[in-house]
Amino acid sequence: MEEARVFVFENYCRIHHKIDLSALGEKLAMDQDQAERWIINLIRNALLDTKIDSEERCVVMGADSHSVYEQVMERTRDLNVWSGTLAINLANMLNETKKEKARKVRAAREEE
Repeated sequence: MEEARVFVFENYCRIHHKIDLSALGEKLAMDQDQAERWIINLIRNALLDTKIDSEERCVVMGADSHSVYEQVMERTRDLNVWSGTLAINLANMLNETKKEKARKVRAAREEE
Protein backbone atom coordinates (compact mmCIF):
# COMPACT_ATOMS: atom_id res chain seq x y z
CA MET A 1 0.00 0.00 0.00
CA GLU A 2 2.89 2.35 0.81
CA GLU A 3 4.48 1.94 -2.63
CA ALA A 4 1.12 2.63 -4.26
CA ARG A 5 0.77 5.84 -2.26
CA VAL A 6 4.25 6.99 -3.28
CA PHE A 7 3.45 6.18 -6.91
CA VAL A 8 0.18 8.13 -6.80
CA PHE A 9 1.87 11.05 -5.02
CA GLU A 10 4.73 11.24 -7.54
CA ASN A 11 2.42 11.12 -10.55
CA TYR A 12 -0.03 13.59 -9.06
CA CYS A 13 2.83 15.99 -8.28
CA ARG A 14 4.15 15.80 -11.83
CA ILE A 15 0.83 17.11 -13.08
CA HIS A 16 0.01 19.69 -10.41
CA HIS A 17 2.16 22.45 -8.92
CA LYS A 18 -0.11 23.20 -5.97
CA ILE A 19 -2.07 20.37 -4.34
CA ASP A 20 -4.84 20.65 -1.76
CA LEU A 21 -4.16 18.36 1.22
CA SER A 22 -7.76 17.16 1.42
CA ALA A 23 -7.75 16.19 -2.28
CA LEU A 24 -4.40 14.51 -1.89
CA GLY A 25 -5.58 12.69 1.23
CA GLU A 26 -8.56 11.43 -0.72
CA LYS A 27 -6.29 10.17 -3.53
CA LEU A 28 -4.04 8.44 -0.97
CA ALA A 29 -6.97 6.97 1.02
CA MET A 30 -6.11 8.99 4.14
CA ASP A 31 -7.67 11.83 6.06
CA GLN A 32 -6.14 15.30 5.76
CA ASP A 33 -4.00 15.12 8.92
CA GLN A 34 -2.65 11.66 8.09
CA ALA A 35 -1.85 12.82 4.56
CA GLU A 36 0.01 15.86 5.92
CA ARG A 37 2.11 13.72 8.30
CA TRP A 38 2.78 11.17 5.54
CA ILE A 39 3.92 13.90 3.12
CA ILE A 40 6.14 15.49 5.77
CA ASN A 41 7.87 12.14 6.31
CA LEU A 42 8.17 11.63 2.56
CA ILE A 43 9.69 15.09 2.11
CA ARG A 44 12.23 14.41 4.88
CA ASN A 45 13.20 10.95 3.62
CA ALA A 46 13.24 11.68 -0.11
CA LEU A 47 14.65 15.22 0.14
CA LEU A 48 11.94 16.56 -2.15
CA ASP A 49 11.79 20.22 -3.13
CA THR A 50 8.32 20.59 -1.66
CA LYS A 51 6.75 22.89 0.91
CA ILE A 52 3.55 22.61 2.90
CA ASP A 53 1.50 25.80 3.16
CA SER A 54 -0.29 25.42 6.50
CA GLU A 55 -2.54 28.44 6.02
CA GLU A 56 -3.93 27.25 2.69
CA ARG A 57 -3.62 23.55 3.67
CA CYS A 58 -1.84 22.62 0.46
CA VAL A 59 1.43 21.19 -0.82
CA VAL A 60 3.49 23.44 -3.11
CA MET A 61 5.92 21.69 -5.41
CA GLY A 62 9.33 23.20 -6.13
CA ALA A 63 10.11 24.84 -9.45
CA ASP A 64 12.99 22.47 -10.27
CA SER A 65 10.85 19.94 -12.09
CA HIS A 66 11.99 19.07 -15.59
CA SER A 67 9.57 19.37 -18.45
CA VAL A 68 8.44 16.21 -20.18
CA TYR A 69 10.55 17.24 -23.18
CA GLU A 70 13.69 17.49 -21.02
CA GLN A 71 12.95 14.11 -19.45
CA VAL A 72 12.55 12.48 -22.87
CA MET A 73 15.79 14.05 -24.11
CA GLU A 74 17.68 12.89 -21.03
CA ARG A 75 16.36 9.34 -21.28
CA THR A 76 17.08 9.26 -25.01
CA ARG A 77 20.65 10.41 -24.38
CA ASP A 78 21.06 7.70 -21.75
CA LEU A 79 19.57 5.13 -24.10
CA ASN A 80 22.07 6.10 -26.81
CA VAL A 81 24.98 5.66 -24.40
CA TRP A 82 23.68 2.30 -23.18
CA SER A 83 23.07 1.09 -26.75
CA GLY A 84 26.57 2.13 -27.80
CA THR A 85 28.12 0.37 -24.81
CA LEU A 86 26.09 -2.74 -25.50
CA ALA A 87 27.17 -2.76 -29.16
CA ILE A 88 30.85 -2.41 -28.21
CA ASN A 89 30.61 -5.17 -25.61
CA LEU A 90 28.83 -7.47 -28.06
CA ALA A 91 31.48 -6.83 -30.73
CA ASN A 92 34.24 -7.59 -28.19
CA MET A 93 32.54 -10.83 -27.18
CA LEU A 94 32.17 -11.91 -30.81
CA ASN A 95 35.84 -11.13 -31.50
CA GLU A 96 36.90 -13.13 -28.45
CA THR A 97 34.73 -16.06 -29.55
CA LYS A 98 36.25 -15.98 -33.05
CA LYS A 99 39.78 -15.87 -31.60
CA GLU A 100 39.00 -18.79 -29.28
CA LYS A 101 37.63 -20.85 -32.19
CA ALA A 102 40.71 -20.05 -34.26
CA ARG A 103 42.97 -21.16 -31.36
CA LYS A 104 41.07 -24.42 -31.04
CA VAL A 105 41.33 -25.07 -34.79
CA ARG A 106 45.07 -24.37 -34.73
CA ALA A 107 45.52 -26.60 -31.70
CA ALA A 108 43.56 -29.41 -33.39
CA ARG A 109 45.70 -29.10 -36.57
CA GLU A 110 48.90 -29.20 -34.54
CA GLU A 111 47.79 -32.38 -32.76
CA GLU A 112 47.14 -34.11 -36.07
